Amino acid sequence: MDVLDGLIFKIKGAGYFVTSHGKEYRCYLRGKFRIVDSEESVLPVVGDRVRFKTIEDASSSELRGMIVEVLPRKSVLKRADPSKKYRGKIIAANLDQVFIVVSVAQPKPNRRFLDRLIVAAESDSIEPVICVNKIDLATDIEEVKNNFSVYDELGYRVLFTSAETSEGIDELREMMRDKLSIMAGPSGTGKTSLIARIQPGLELKVGSVSEKSGKGRHTTTHFELHPLDEGGYIGDTPGMREFGIVGLSPDELSGYFREFTEFSKACRFSPCTHSHEPQCAVKEAVESGKVDRERYESYLRILESLKEAEGEFWKR
Repeated sequence: MDVLDGLIFKIKGAGYFVTSHGKEYRCYLRGKFRIVDSEESVLPVVGDRVRFKTIEDASSSELRGMIVEVLPRKSVLKRADPSKKYRGKIIAANLDQVFIVVSVAQPKPNRRFLDRLIVAAESDSIEPVICVNKIDLATDIEEVKNNFSVYDELGYRVLFTSAETSEGIDELREMMRDKLSIMAGPSGTGKTSLIARIQPGLELKVGSVSEKSGKGRHTTTHFELHPLDEGGYIGDTPGMREFGIVGLSPDELSGYFREFTEFSKACRFSPCTHSHEPQCAVKEAVESGKVDRERYESYLRILESLKEAEGEFWKR
């Protein structure tokens, strides 16, 4: 029996699939992890670095092991639990970057969803990269670029891609080299198709967009990290209809809207929520066009959701 360190690249049922020294192990949890009503954060997640003991089993062709320790995490990407069973749900651990995928059309881009994912990534020191996909469907590419220019001006990396024409694929592949990355975003934006282009040979199921709702259909049913030939891993998350931020207080939120920084120092009140206070320099900047109004409206909606979540937490 050996003790090895490895990376969880997939979880399926009770099995935790771990890669270590070029080999794959189906691992299980030692009893102390089986805490029935605990927060999910105490359990291993995809992206975790773990320590496990190998198990000798002559009756199975699989390599097997027992996870005995989760090593310290450098980051976690989390969201509010849609089932509301727990306060938060961890999507993945130890990420270097998250590629937030939106599409030019089919479905239409949702900038408020994009802003939520940016805040969630930056609040745990994960680099967000904006990937505007399906540009082959654009009737006016300059108009598309103009719609996302606010993010470029704020210093975010914005890529324009097409799985259909392979535009931007080489750039994506280079950015992912030797890093732990995931693609996240609404269903139907083309995350799976992009990964199939970046790493040919993967057996990935690609979905379509419903003509009736204009929204994507879920095709990725579980989250898995795929090794890249150039080094590193890329994960394809199941499409999300909504994304709630967790682990952030209302007072902290404005710090993740970069454009507020230069104006917030001139607010009459400190701290200022930039929502209802008089003589708020941020609100004045919105009115004068110095701060993008749609981004500001995203901020207000997130702020309200954080206040509601905080209130629900203290009611428990």
